[in-house]
Order: sequence, then structure tokens, then C-alpha cells
Amino acid sequence: MEIKTHKCHNTKAEYEENPNEFLKNQFGTMNSVIKFLSEFKPKIVEDYIQHLIKRIKNAIDSIEKKDGNYDFSVEEKFEFLDKYPELRKLSQEFLLLHLNPIMKSSTDPQKHTVYGFNHSMAFRRISYHRVKSFTEMLGKEEGIKLYTKILTRMIEVARKKNPEKSDVSIAKFQKRATKSWCDYGMADFTSCVLEENMIVFRFDSCFAHDVLKDFNDPDIAYYASCYVADLPAFNEGRFLKLRRTQTLHHDDFCDELYWDARAHDNPKHPSIDFISNMGKK
Repeated sequence: MEIKTHKCHNTKAEYEENPNEFLKNQFGTMNSVIKFLSEFKPKIVEDYIQHLIKRIKNAIDSIEKKDGNYDFSVEEKFEFLDKYPELRKLSQEFLLLHLNPIMKSSTDPQKHTVYGFNHSMAFRRISYHRVKSFTEMLGKEEGIKLYTKILTRMIEVARKKNPEKSDVSIAKFQKRATKSWCDYGMADFTSCVLEENMIVFRFDSCFAHDVLKDFNDPDIAYYASCYVADLPAFNEGRFLKLRRTQTLHHDDFCDELYWDARAHDNPKHPSIDFISNMGKK
């Protein structure tokens, strides 16, 4: 077994982002939520939109605007989101206030320097408001059931558009993920290569938890951020599969087991005690 510990958690880690592309992707997500809500529960769409608008408005009022570049415009049309121009306008304001693009890139005129922490805060917090609106309107249990149906459909659509490449491997994933998480400043984490086709991670800190913990609402924070990877649809048809037993929203650390389904069908998950002690002895 090979164990490595990475101290990468850094709220001031900078990277370059194209704000227009970021907004376009977030608008696409909002558009999909409205699309599938219209399919599953059309009678509540209007009330849901107004509920969400109110939440986002209230959130914007509490955000301190910092120096930065905020003059961006997304020209793309979105069939469902564009029916609600106020929601689109407020979502853009909310996302940019959190993203806080600092300065233009010296190498790419479309990109700006941002903090990974701010980037994570922008898209995770708007996700929190979307999920919270469902639970406030329908009750927690029914709200999560509906959100699960919507999220499952979104996963299925995304998988068809961007199928996993057959040349993926645990070794390639570990290298790419470690670099990405560290460049982003996302987490302090430890990895343990159990064997060639299986690796487990322990996250002792992570932006997914950091940017939502002030809501003091761990269940909804989990559903708004990490839940997507725990749905059955997430692993369906994938070569590299993921399993978790806990996250930082509710526990002291998050554990993630990845394995190659071409080598293992349903491997045994390492014990919490084993994961807890990785790299400490």
C-alpha cells in the first residue's frame, strides 16, 4: 500500500477562470432544474421560482461587494431559465458577487484570476438555495425526493453528453485529481493506494463543507453539494466508481473509495477505523 498526505487546503489559492463560461455553466444547471421540475411537478414551477427569487434576493443583500471585475454578459439563450428574467439577472449577480473576479489573465483575455474558495462558494451556495427552496415548499422528505428525481435526470443527460473515456485508470485519476484539488486549494487529504485498481481518500477539510457550514444546516448542505456522487445514477455505466460512507457535513472527515469496475465488481469498503488512521502511524 502507498499512503500520501497532502496539505493543500488554502482559501487564497488562485487560479484562472472564464467568468462568462462559469456563468453559462451555472445558467445551464439552473435551466435543467427548471426543465425537469416542469416535467415532474409542473403545478409548482411558478411558486418555486418566486420562492427561489426571494431567497437569492435576501442572500444578495447580505453579501459584501469587494473590488473586482463584474461587467460580464452571457449571450446564450436558455429555454426554461429565460422565461424568468428576474431569476437569471439575480443569479448572475449572486454568482459574480461570490466569484469576485480579481484581475484579467496575462495569457488569456477571456480569463480572470479568482480564488478557488470563492469559486466553490458561488456555485455551491446557489445550489443550497435551490435545494432549500424545495424543502421549504414541500417539506424536507418530499423536497429531497423531488430533488433526487431532478438530479438523477441531470446526471443521465450529462453522462450521454460526456461519456467516460475507456482509457481511464486509478493511477491516472489519482494524479489528475491530486493536482486539481491542490491547485484549487480545496482540501487537506490523505490517499491510500490499496492496490492497482483501488484507492481510498480521507478528506480532513474541504471547500464543499467550508462554504456551506455557516448555514448550520448540514443535511441540506450535503444534498446541495456531495449528494450527487452518492446517487446510483452517478456510478451507472462508469469504469471508475465511487463510494462514500460519510462526509464532513456530518462527521470529522469524508471518505471516498474509487475502484475500477473492470477489475472489481463490488469491493469491500475499508473500515472507518482504517481510513481514520491512514498516514497517522
